[in-house]
Amino acid sequence: MLKKYRDNQFRKALNKRKAGMKRVVLNKSFEDSVSFLLLFDATTEERYNEFSRVLAGLQIQNKKVKAIGFHGQPALPAWCQQSLNIQYLGKSDVQSSGIPSNKAVDNFLEESFDVLIDLTQCMQPVIHWIICLSAAHLKIGTPARINQHIFDISIESEHHQTQENMMKLAVQFQNMFQNKPL
Repeated sequence: MLKKYRDNQFRKALNKRKAGMKRVVLNKSFEDSVSFLLLFDATTEERYNEFSRVLAGLQIQNKKVKAIGFHGQPALPAWCQQSLNIQYLGKSDVQSSGIPSNKAVDNFLEESFDVLIDLTQCMQPVIHWIICLSAAHLKIGTPARINQHIFDISIESEHHQTQENMMKLAVQFQNMFQNKPL
């Protein structure tokens, strides 16, 4: 009963915020895309290190990257390094209904990124919230069947892909729809 109440509270708040939202969908090739919002899994040190390699690869290509990592713990784990361009979400940053209580997330949502890529392969309510309310021009991820409508490009993949492989797939799909060479 309590879960149903929380889900209902989450859905109402999300629909209220989505009602006032305006978003322009544009698909640029990876090369033409400049700004990225990455959602990543920071639940383990290994997953965090995978993301770090993805981030370094994008930075080498002079891409502007901001990221939100979900660690799900009460306090920030030791392996998560603080940065101006990375926001972390744990249990203390999320209300019981799944709505982020961290105001820094709103700043990321208001920014108009060229591409949002969900590398998490999970659908925590807070991740769902961010994807739905982001003003990103293109949203790429691996959805569950019930929420595949939240992505502009949906990637079918094995459940426990590395975040590096997910990024490669996202770039391939983004370029595929632009008729760019892979």
